[in-house]
Amino acid sequence: MLKLTKRWGEEMKVIDNKNKVENSENSHISPVVQHELDFQATRTVFWKSVLFLIIEGVAPFLVLFLLSSPDLKFAHHYEVGVGIGFGLAYIIGVFFLTLLGFIVKGHQADQFIYTTILAWTLYGLYLTGYWWTWDDILYRCLVAFGFLLVSAFFGTFLSVWIRNISGVINLKKIAKNNKQEG
Repeated sequence: MLKLTKRWGEEMKVIDNKNKVENSENSHISPVVQHELDFQATRTVFWKSVLFLIIEGVAPFLVLFLLSSPDLKFAHHYEVGVGIGFGLAYIIGVFFLTLLGFIVKGHQADQFIYTTILAWTLYGLYLTGYWWTWDDILYRCLVAFGFLLVSAFFGTFLSVWIRNISGVINLKKIAKNNKQEG
């Protein structure tokens, strides 16, 4: 037997006397607002996102830049091919650090967009140091901006892909739990 109850200032709850379970429906919220709330629940909080950007993208870049940048006189200077390899290792490392942060639930999948864009833009600045000096900063920034535009599309694709894989894994876990219960 189902019984509807309404107390002063509370939403309507459906109480199933057979199972003693309360189900609360958000019928008083419009579908647009509910969709916006659901969307915001899949986003990383701003300050947490900034912290993870520093840990996953900026800190490894500073290590790379300080140890091997052709812009710095005290850093060891490598050939262009080695610099490209170091940069690509940095990009791959940023991806795995972000993936690790996502797996341990430090942030949401949207962080892949931000770290991908940041990593490729910084890589563009690093890589152009092999050809141009800081006097040619306009050219270096234009190349980095090109990296930014390309990486924005790739980062968005990567974020959606990771979110979909995570959803499939969660659905499989739920199905497995339901199968074991039933």
